Amino acid sequence: MSWIGEPHWPRERLWLWRLGFPAVCAVATALVPIRVEGREHLPARGGYILASNHISWYDPPAIEFGLRLPVRYMAKREVFAWPIVGGIVRGIGCFPIRRGEADRRALETALGVVEAGQPLGFFPEGTRSRDGALRRARPGIGFLARRSGAPIVPLAVTGTRDVRFKVPLRTDVVIRIGGTFRARDVPGVERMDDQELADAIMRRVAELLPAEMRGPYASRDYT
Repeated sequence: MSWIGEPHWPRERLWLWRLGFPAVCAVATALVPIRVEGREHLPARGGYILASNHISWYDPPAIEFGLRLPVRYMAKREVFAWPIVGGIVRGIGCFPIRRGEADRRALETALGVVEAGQPLGFFPEGTRSRDGALRRARPGIGFLARRSGAPIVPLAVTGTRDVRFKVPLRTDVVIRIGGTFRARDVPGVERMDDQELADAIMRRVAELLPAEMRGPYASRDYT
């Protein structure tokens, strides 16, 4: 166990996040304002999964800044070996994943985060979209949703691909939060495999995005 931070720790124990977040958030949102729509859909307590599209390196911090929450993310394991940076990402509750392969250990850690009552940030596409349109979800989100039984909060981020620190300021980043649901609420879930469930979850994310960003989920009939 790290003395700096663990993903399942409550906010009160993530001392690095508590010390640094208020100042960093104030500066960042002054330079790049963030508008949040649908905040009322966030569960008031307990663990849940934030399932979001991924279009920029700025998505994870933008979500944290907008929601004012220590969201726990997976980050490529190489980051944890970098001096100082590795300690910071661990100190704010992130945990490693092996990119490009099925990392069962990372998924088990993610389950532990939700079981501990913490918010888990998850990008079902597995990597950033270079053109801004959704890519097909990977089955990991389906596995997590089914195994955890936790609330799933669909979330859409727009504007982060064009983040620029500029004057005059304007609201470039918008976070839209959809209605919370669980895997059991998806029609026909008992007949779905993890990939089909992942697609069903991603359609909820797509509904929050402009039509041109929905990619393969532009049609409601997509399977």
